[in-house]
Amino acid sequence: MNRAQLSPDLQNLRASLPDLLGTLQANPDWYVSIYLEKKSGLNFSANLRQTQISDSFSTGVVLRVYDGYSLFEQASDQLDRASLQREAERLVKRVRDSKPDAAAQKRPYSAPTWQERLSMELDPEIRSQIPANVQAKTPVHFGIAFEKDPREISTETRIAHLKSLLSRAQELAPQAGLENGELSFVLVRDTVSTEESIFVDGESNLSQSLIRIARTVVLMSGSERSAERIGGMGGEEGIELTDAKLLSMLKELKGVKNALPLAPGRYPVILGPTLSGVLAHEAFGHSQEGDTCARGRSMAWDLFHSGEKVGNEHATILNNPAIYKNGEEKIAAWGSYFFDEEGWISQKQVLLDQGVLRSPMTNLTSALRLGVPRSANGKRESWAHGVYTRQTNTYFSAGTKTLDDLMAMMGDGYIALHPAGGMEDPKGMGIQVGIQFLEEVKNGKRTGRVFKGPSGGHLQMTGYVPDVLASIVDKSKIEADSKTPDAVEHPFNDAGGCGKYHKEIVHAGCGGPYMYMRDVLLG
Repeated sequence: MNRAQLSPDLQNLRASLPDLLGTLQANPDWYVSIYLEKKSGLNFSANLRQTQISDSFSTGVVLRVYDGYSLFEQASDQLDRASLQREAERLVKRVRDSKPDAAAQKRPYSAPTWQERLSMELDPEIRSQIPANVQAKTPVHFGIAFEKDPREISTETRIAHLKSLLSRAQELAPQAGLENGELSFVLVRDTVSTEESIFVDGESNLSQSLIRIARTVVLMSGSERSAERIGGMGGEEGIELTDAKLLSMLKELKGVKNALPLAPGRYPVILGPTLSGVLAHEAFGHSQEGDTCARGRSMAWDLFHSGEKVGNEHATILNNPAIYKNGEEKIAAWGSYFFDEEGWISQKQVLLDQGVLRSPMTNLTSALRLGVPRSANGKRESWAHGVYTRQTNTYFSAGTKTLDDLMAMMGDGYIALHPAGGMEDPKGMGIQVGIQFLEEVKNGKRTGRVFKGPSGGHLQMTGYVPDVLASIVDKSKIEADSKTPDAVEHPFNDAGGCGKYHKEIVHAGCGGPYMYMRDVLLG
């Protein structure tokens, strides 16, 4: 097993950052830190008519001073020593010239020592990469593990493989019942990116190197489509696409072409892992973001203090940026990392415990303002954007049943596997989860019939969050097709993205087990 290393140019930059801390620490009461990131990526795509290749690159630094009242930041993409020194001096002057409001409450902050960090519950993947006898100035590097480095595959080899997948989809189409010419569009796209960051404050000197890889497949017949994205963090082994998976997608496409409209109403439904994750993300993901709570925009903060139940005993939701084996997959979950943009090391957190809300996710300022513990949820779209409390991998805890058990319990109903977006209202507790289509279940068995929305489009699952979470009947194991106890720790989290305030897009995973729910409102 290999681990991603910090690139040489960042290693050189890293050596000068501790000196810059001295400039920023113009007042001993201030808490100062530096965050530097470098992101580069390649996109390869092929369809039945053309191939395309594009690249992206971004690097920058954020200097920060917290004076006990406000957090000040200075960002720049000029990374030479002289430019960084000038930016640091400008930031110090800005902080000194700032006067806190007379009514402002001072909330001092001190960075955790390594002794305090090591006393926390840390994933073995994190703990194993921390040197023995680590001190404040010890450079600590975390690298994502991989078997086959996707960055070493030549462009020619990758494009040739994408084209071979196009051909395989066409060859397999008749086995799915699609006649000649019915498969009108096929797209396969690979994305390979490297994300590196350094965080330095008075108590730590951290770096991390992440390899993010994804493969997207889109199959279309006329206006109907079947799409899938696989991937996560790690090596090329994480995006293997088998003939069995392609054939499954083609059969889905055939089913969607013949889908029947579903009359609006309440139905028993089994949500697949990705859809149960969308429900978790929207239900008590966004509403449990600390900055949203601090602004008075979330009912979850009041419910946390009241202790009122907002779901039944099956309603346990976690957020975890430390998933380095994603369900049964070979790579880490999409929303994982080793530390956030504010240097807090990744840890698992329970947001909802059997229907009872726990402490929200936080970044530095929201934790101080709310008076709750820090969590590793301080994230930015990039160095040029502000930091917010954001979700990482949000998912329901696993149950004990197999998928066959859940279908037998349900008898007649539907299975929903593919999401079509989602929305939430943290203040009003309303929720909306989009579903591409439903598969019918009769007498505990799939019939092969497919249903779409009343007008032929996607379906929407709507409701009041506490009512929705009270309707959970049971959940599957992580390895839902096996009767033996789970051999893996974390439920599968699908690869996705998350926006905040209609912008600020970041990577996020969402998932869980299969989840059987009664009386789901669909339309």
